Amino acid sequence: MTKASDQKKTAIKKSFMSDELKLRIISAIVLAVIVLTITWIGGQTFVLLWAVAAFFILKEFTSICGKSISLSHKMVSFAALFLIIAAWLIGDRQTAFVLFVSGFAVLAIWQFIFSRSIWAACGLAYATLPFFAMSDLRSDNYNGLIVILLVYACVWGADVFAYFSGRTIGGPKLAPRISPNKTWSGFIGSLFGALLLSYLVNIVAGFETVFVFFIIILLAAVVSQLGDLMESSIKRKFDVKDSGTIIPGHGGVLDRTDGLIVAAVFLWLVSLYMANQNEVHANLPTAFVNTFLMP
Repeated sequence: MTKASDQKKTAIKKSFMSDELKLRIISAIVLAVIVLTITWIGGQTFVLLWAVAAFFILKEFTSICGKSISLSHKMVSFAALFLIIAAWLIGDRQTAFVLFVSGFAVLAIWQFIFSRSIWAACGLAYATLPFFAMSDLRSDNYNGLIVILLVYACVWGADVFAYFSGRTIGGPKLAPRISPNKTWSGFIGSLFGALLLSYLVNIVAGFETVFVFFIIILLAAVVSQLGDLMESSIKRKFDVKDSGTIIPGHGGVLDRTDGLIVAAVFLWLVSLYMANQNEVHANLPTAFVNTFLMP
């Protein structure tokens, strides 16, 4: 093979990578505009967005698991998710929680008895918990909007800076057996990106930046990267490259939201705890704002 041939192949590869990156950027911008517009609108429109996302997440999760989840288990998990979301949409959140716990328990016990696994139950949790989290955190007009924007800023900032710092700096692998492309430089870059974008959102929103704000954002950024690794480990276990093909350049909905949904659930649980600690907090967004954005 000649040197000229090698150079030509290298040029083609670089061109392909450039086209792939352009596709990723265009898709990310279009998706971000749609999501941010619906987030701004809020209300039931926002809840419906995450209801649709939940069904895609469950569909892609069960697809990844393949034959490890039988058709009957898939049908029950989708039926349970439909009932959970329906209960939430009509305002009966307590019933939605009960349906989730019941559905998870039934699927886990049923599948474990017959196949010694609980993948169907995990899929239901993977789809339902972020739906609860995002809907609950957006339940207030202004505070809810700011909290959701902080979730986006934290996770998107982490993803973007992890991607570019990892490709630019490289270095030791973060978890080579799970995700060979992830590096420690990318991980450190993700923390910086999450802090930077979240700080900008906080400043624009008019809140004072307190020390505890940086702590919670840093923790959420770490959790989002763990969520990314968790999805990668599941795909590696079942020998699947992408969860889907619906988003050009990114794969499936689960590929695009793997870090976001885990970080959102983390912040939701923290907000639930803080709200229960102080009866003055009327809702979860207010609990979050009063705890992490107020001096």
